[in-house]
Formats: sequence, C-alpha cells, structure tokens
Amino acid sequence: MPSQAYAQSELSKFQRSLQRLDNTRDRMERLFAQEQIRKVDLDSVYEALFLRAVTSFEAFLEDLFLAILVGRAQYTGQRVRVLMSASSRGALMKILLQGSVYMNWLPFEHTEKRAKLYLRDGRPFSDLDIGDRSQLKTISIIRNAIAHKSPYALAQFQKIVIGGAPMLQRERNPAGFLRSRIAPQQTRFEVHMGQLARCAGLLC
Repeated sequence: MPSQAYAQSELSKFQRSLQRLDNTRDRMERLFAQEQIRKVDLDSVYEALFLRAVTSFEAFLEDLFLAILVGRAQYTGQRVRVLMSASSRGALMKILLQGSVYMNWLPFEHTEKRAKLYLRDGRPFSDLDIGDRSQLKTISIIRNAIAHKSPYALAQFQKIVIGGAPMLQRERNPAGFLRSRIAPQQTRFEVHMGQLARCAGLLC
C-alpha cells in the first residue's frame, strides 16, 4: 500500500468499527423497545460499547503514531516531520515505552506530550483545536467513570460532564447520559462517536 494511503486506510477501518458499534447500540434499543431486554441490560450495553469505542480510538492513535515514526504513513506538504529514527520496530518500542508496559494515549495530553518529543511541533497530533481537545477530555472522563467507578472518577463525571445541565435523574449516570438525546433522533452516544471520528479524521 502506498505510504500516503496508509493513514486514510486506518481511518476508514476505525470509522467502520464505530459504525458497527452504533449498529449494535441501535439493535439493543429496538430490543428494549420490544421489552425483550431489561433497562439494566441496555445500560450495560451502552457502557461496554462506549469503552470499546474509546479503546479503538486509543489503538488508532497508537497505530498512526508508530506508522508515522517508521515512515509507513506520510503526509504531503511537509506537514509532518519525524525528529528521530530507530534501527527497528523493537528498538523504537523500547525508546517509546521507557520501561513501561504500555503507552497512555488518553487523556489526549499524553498523546500531545509524546508527539512533541518525536515529531516537529507535535504534528499532526497537535493540530486539534481547543474544541476538539475539550470533547476528548469529556469522553475520557465518561470512560473513567464507566471503567473505574471510583468516587473520584464519578465526582469528575458529575462536575465536568453533567455540571449544571438540566438532566433528568435517570440521565445523571454514565449509561443514562449516553442514552439521553440532544436531538429527537440522536443520542449523546452517537454524538460522541461522531466526535471520535472527526478527531481521527483531522489527524490524517
């Protein structure tokens, strides 16, 4: 595959994964409407699908970052320039991991900090604007509230995500929030899937 097409190929793969997750969500909503599953089951589905989406986005960030460093993904117009090189993928991973067993990509500040060490001006990862970064922060907080359910994670969810928004009581938890609608035909889950797809697209 030509290196110029690699990033777009990975983007398409990520977007398809998001669409599959949303298709599952839609099927579960229809089953709930037909009273074939309980609300507690539907809530669990929303949380699991959201975690899967965020994990997929993190995998996309890592794959794209590594592809840029090894020259498999290239950009036109000198938009992206690598500041280091490694003799092999194994050597590269040793440098990047710095003794850790994995790399954190969210909150997005982790990605930006890493990118600025190895890419000129941190691009393309520094190209996201304040609005995009804010949306990714919200998504990370929701993810943490689902994954950890610690008092701190849940308090951050209430303070930053819910805030002073006029939400019904059943919508003031992660699953209820994701199921709630901001338009007649669009849930907040769908909105956040669109935001992940948009941010991924801006990086390619």
